[in-house]
Amino acid sequence: MSALRVGLVGSGPAISRMAARLQRSPGEIEISDVAEVGEFDAICDQWNNSERSHVLITDGAAPEGSYLGVACSRQANLFHVGSTDSPMVDHVGAAIDEMVLSGATRVAVRVPIERSWAGYVRAKGGGRKLIRKLTRFDASDYDYSSAELRDEGVYDGPAIIDHDGDEIAARIRVQGYIDPVDGQFHWAGIAFGDEVRALKDARASSVEIWVDGGESMPARLAEVTPWGTVRITGTGTPPYPLEDAELLVRG
Repeated sequence: MSALRVGLVGSGPAISRMAARLQRSPGEIEISDVAEVGEFDAICDQWNNSERSHVLITDGAAPEGSYLGVACSRQANLFHVGSTDSPMVDHVGAAIDEMVLSGATRVAVRVPIERSWAGYVRAKGGGRKLIRKLTRFDASDYDYSSAELRDEGVYDGPAIIDHDGDEIAARIRVQGYIDPVDGQFHWAGIAFGDEVRALKDARASSVEIWVDGGESMPARLAEVTPWGTVRITGTGTPPYPLEDAELLVRG
């Protein structure tokens, strides 16, 4: 990949310090000012601003439950640094450095890490541990990937989704991996189309799905994404063939 394009949203002291921190980065980074967060294109890992930023950093408040107030697992390639000069800047800078060095086009905090932190905050609050974790960046807290690598083992094509006997045709883009903790194959992705969105809006959750005349497999319609598609998940044998797919193992 060429230079990583990083957009800065805001004008407070944290954003000013963030710009200075990125300029000192050993990697090739293009920095630009961006008016608003906008929408993220999850296919090509770019935001929909004129600069086509790969990553955005904002001084806006992070959603409730976010990891360290810096990143949210539900939104890749977006970091929050707060409205004041803070340790968040150095943490985000380290995450960007890791992204450049690894050649990744996408970064997102790992869901177990985010959930563990949220549980700790509910039980004991933040305080000293927050500062300690911000100043001791751990790259394993995040998943780094690239569009090129994600295309390996991806099924992107037509499928039939059945809910209580009602069948709809949809396009799905899904990928799976073996979870080293439970040893099971987990697959997930997104389903496209107005009919799928209507199904989820009607509070459908458990469905059956099959591809190209294969066996139907249970799946779950998880949530509607910010882009109007529907996230779909499953555990066990996937509905798509694995002969040409590489099983991704996450450590």
